[in-house]
Amino acid sequence: MHVYTAKRNLIVAMLLCIATLSFSQVGINTTEPRKTLEVGGDMRISEDIDIGIINALSNEDAATFLIQNNQNNIQVLDVSNPTGAALGYIQEYVIVNANLDWVLNFNTQINAAEFDLISISAYYDKELVLSSASENFSLPYTAAFIQNGTWRIIADFPQAANQDTNAIGTWRISTLIFSKDLSKQFGVIEIPMGNQTTGSATLPIIN
Repeated sequence: MHVYTAKRNLIVAMLLCIATLSFSQVGINTTEPRKTLEVGGDMRISEDIDIGIINALSNEDAATFLIQNNQNNIQVLDVSNPTGAALGYIQEYVIVNANLDWVLNFNTQINAAEFDLISISAYYDKELVLSSASENFSLPYTAAFIQNGTWRIIADFPQAANQDTNAIGTWRISTLIFSKDLSKQFGVIEIPMGNQTTGSATLPIIN
């Protein structure tokens, strides 16, 4: 009789546990779990962990990334936050009233030790006249370079100038900026061309 009662009590307790687990939330080191399972504290997983179906992002979704910092902590990188960090930045500079069409050295004040900057496009809004033969043409030239630890921008139309020398032109220069903490740095590869017009890297930097 006692054995039967013990077995019955054990079965009832197991059913209560299963019912509790099925219809409530479980917390470890927390009395108010916010999800089906919440662990308040460190957790180590020694075996595989299965992740369910993850739907693809749509254009309307705000994407976030999980980043491990140098203290081995996981932080959220929210690219929708206008004041937070991001994998990359797009910045347009509108440069007004330069010396005709010539920007020799525009200092972005961006630290070259922490960021990489790439000039991706340039547009100048005034009509130009060529300083040499009329059959020549001139393409806009823009580039980014480092001087005294900050990124600078140069922009010009070689062999051309404003047709109206009194006009005040405007450059619109778009740039890509990447944090060196969030991008892989391969360094510099010097390629000796041997006074030839063609050459090749010894090995690809990435496969």
